Amino acid sequence: MKLKRNLKTNIVERYNSYHKIVNVKYAKMFIKDHGALEHGLGKCLEIFFDKKFQGGSKKKELNVHEIVNGKQLAKPFRCDWYAKIDNQDVVFEFNGNHHYQSSFKILTDWRKNEVLSDPSRNHLGKKFTIFKIPYYMQLTRDYANFLFGDLAAKKLGKSFFSDEKFKKAIKKIYNTEREDLIYAPGLHTSKQTPATFNEDGIERFLKEMEDMKKYPSIKHQVVHSLRLYIDDVTYFNKKPWKDNKEWKNLIIPKNESFLKFFNFEPDKKYLNCFFEREKKDYK
Repeated sequence: MKLKRNLKTNIVERYNSYHKIVNVKYAKMFIKDHGALEHGLGKCLEIFFDKKFQGGSKKKELNVHEIVNGKQLAKPFRCDWYAKIDNQDVVFEFNGNHHYQSSFKILTDWRKNEVLSDPSRNHLGKKFTIFKIPYYMQLTRDYANFLFGDLAAKKLGKSFFSDEKFKKAIKKIYNTEREDLIYAPGLHTSKQTPATFNEDGIERFLKEMEDMKKYPSIKHQVVHSLRLYIDDVTYFNKKPWKDNKEWKNLIIPKNESFLKFFNFEPDKKYLNCFFEREKKDYK
């Protein structure tokens, strides 16, 4: 199998493009019409909760102002997606890469949680229930079970997961009914890899993995995606690129806790989904 070299980065190009696998002509068309979990989150939420959510753009997002000493602060916290579910105020946040790389962003997340969780500290006088979705996650059956089943039951008092909703959701956001063609959790081509996380970001990532440990497929898929990425980064680059700088550390950090999490061989039985860097032809 001949692998294509990216002349700019000197690493192997991804082997498969997802939009082609699910029969969408252009990548931009896939993002617009389907979007996977990041861009299709609003559609996904409406399917599982059978409720229209407010959000999707800065103009549509719910703004929540902090109250300090009886005064409303001018700059609000914005909520990605908001709806009233069974008389509870529910917010879904999509945590992009900056939520793992910037200490200021992580601090803002903490303050936002404090303000939204305490009715006395926000101008709406509401206690919001908050769900957070990491940017490296995708809607596999196990993650859907975790998010809309287990986590919803814990936070909202009941599960909103069903097989029918799951099948409808993957068709909507991935344009496929096949679970083996769902985009795998992990990082496949993004340059915002765990190597770019700061210490707080690594801690957040590892806690998220721990929270989802009931579903081992998620950890195996994330690690497999990173291993494939490392293989492609090191394929044409065998020697350190500078002093003792190893190419694999463009993908994973040297952090001890992270390496303890990472250093194992993923089980193939958990890898039945789509990986852009997997050297195989998806049919």
